[in-house]
This record gives sequence, C-alpha cells and structure tokens, in this order.
Amino acid sequence: MKLTKKFLLKMLILFLIAILTACASNASLSKDNNVASVTTDETRIEGELIRIDGDEMVIQQSDGMEVLLHTTESTIFWEGIDWLEELPAEMGDQITAWGEWNKDQSAFEVESYYANMQEIHGVVFYVCGETEAFMLDQPDQDYLILPMLKRTQLLTESPEDPRSYKYYDLMPNFGEKLTVVGRSIEEPFVIAVKMTRMD
Repeated sequence: MKLTKKFLLKMLILFLIAILTACASNASLSKDNNVASVTTDETRIEGELIRIDGDEMVIQQSDGMEVLLHTTESTIFWEGIDWLEELPAEMGDQITAWGEWNKDQSAFEVESYYANMQEIHGVVFYVCGETEAFMLDQPDQDYLILPMLKRTQLLTESPEDPRSYKYYDLMPNFGEKLTVVGRSIEEPFVIAVKMTRMD
C-alpha cells in the first residue's frame, strides 16, 4: 500500500511539472507573438508635422514624442497621384507614413506617406448643389466632402458596366452608401481622392 502511495505521489509530481513546463512554453510563445505584432505595427507611424529640413521631417505623436522621418527620391507621396503632389505637406499637417526604423532606431525610413488623410465611411445624408459637396453620417466627423472633376477616382465595391453612372457621376444620391479616402483642407472640407460606391 505504501508503494502505491509513493507511486501516485511521483506521478502527481511529474504531472504538475509537465503542466508548468507547458504553461511556461505557451507564455514564451505569447510573448514572441506580441513582439512580432509590435514590430508589424511600427511599419506605420502618425503625427503632426512640426519641422521640415530638406529630405527630413519631424512629427510629434499624440504622446508628445518627436520622430524624425527620412525621405528619399523613391519615397512615394499620396500614391504618386500627380495633382496631390502639387499640394505638398505643410507644417501642422497630420502625417501618416509607412516604412521601417533604421538600424539604430534614430529615424524612420519612409517608403510612402500621406498628409491629412481621412477615411470616411457612411450613408449620404446631405447633398449641397451650390458647393457641390456632400456629407456622410459617420459619427463625430462632420466633413463636407468635395468631389473634383477629372481628379476624384470613382470605384465600386462590385464591378459594374463601364457605362454605369457610378463611374462618372461625382455627386452621390441621398441614402447612397460610400467609402471616401480624402485629404482634409480647411475645416470642414475634405477633397475626395477616391470614392467607392458600396451599394
């Protein structure tokens, strides 16, 4: 009987050791996954443009931290769209940049970036014929969206006949569901760069 108790005790100890080892292994794996996700998140950076010096810009993030952005001839601004390149980033603009940190983490090497980019989703609830602008019902974003002839790109969620009004009529209909990527200018105006009809 004593042997049986000792045997059971040894089995119990081995079982507990196995569980603790597995937990430690999972914790390590979870930590590795978190590090990977942080690294991925760092390929995008945002902040207010506070200084420009040649190929370098300095932005201030929401936590007050200043970050040096380094651009090169291969850096792409606003997807290389010609008419937006004529409107370069200015002091006070909100910069959204994609890239990677340099080896010593002292600067962010920019592959592409945007100035004052807004992504607005919602249903059209206001259309103004005089200013040729419209508004979407996205909460807390009372933007007047300005589509621009021969500049705003019209897209559809589902492919349509190329002759469909959806590809040439810039002014949406009341109640139409849209996704707009635009560049904010003076409040409350946003220039529509891309409009996608979701209906």
